[in-house]
Amino acid sequence: MQTSAKVLSFLTSNKITDMDEFCNKVVQIHERLGEVTTDIQKTERRLDTLATHLAHIDNHKTHKAVYQKYKSLAPKTDPAALNSLNPFTKSKATKEHEAATKKQDAYYDKHADAIQAYENAKRYLDGVMNGRDKIPTKDWQAEQKKLLAERYGLCEKYYTLKEEIQTVEVIRRSVENLMREDLQAQRTPPTRTQDKAL
Repeated sequence: MQTSAKVLSFLTSNKITDMDEFCNKVVQIHERLGEVTTDIQKTERRLDTLATHLAHIDNHKTHKAVYQKYKSLAPKTDPAALNSLNPFTKSKATKEHEAATKKQDAYYDKHADAIQAYENAKRYLDGVMNGRDKIPTKDWQAEQKKLLAERYGLCEKYYTLKEEIQTVEVIRRSVENLMREDLQAQRTPPTRTQDKAL
């Protein structure tokens, strides 16, 4: 009963009165479903890209202070200049260089994950920015918000179209059953009743 009401509602709302109109509507629904599916996939790919951009921006901000501290611990003397000194004696500069290197290495060991996350984020953002100076964080966040709303709308359309396809399938099966019954009725010869003589 509920299915019949759905079918009737579908036929009247789409002003379908014959089989050609029905077939055209089926084609339109399938084409529209394909378009919506493609749009959803494009939106999701862009959302994934934006999520990656924003995650790297977050890592860049979060670990910047740790990275700057790590870089500030680097030895002040040039290693090439140290090599020119007498290799058999350790100068004050050499000792300071070794101490600074050990201190920096110890800091790195303690904060390796944060430093690597910062370096990865910087490398990624340098590649994405393509020479631009300012990271468009707010633009990316606004685009992400807009695309999330679009994806929600597209998903609504997708599920509506899937429901229409189910209704169309019910109609198609009903038409096929009617045609099959009609064909069988045409093939089966009518049985004649013979008058019995009394």
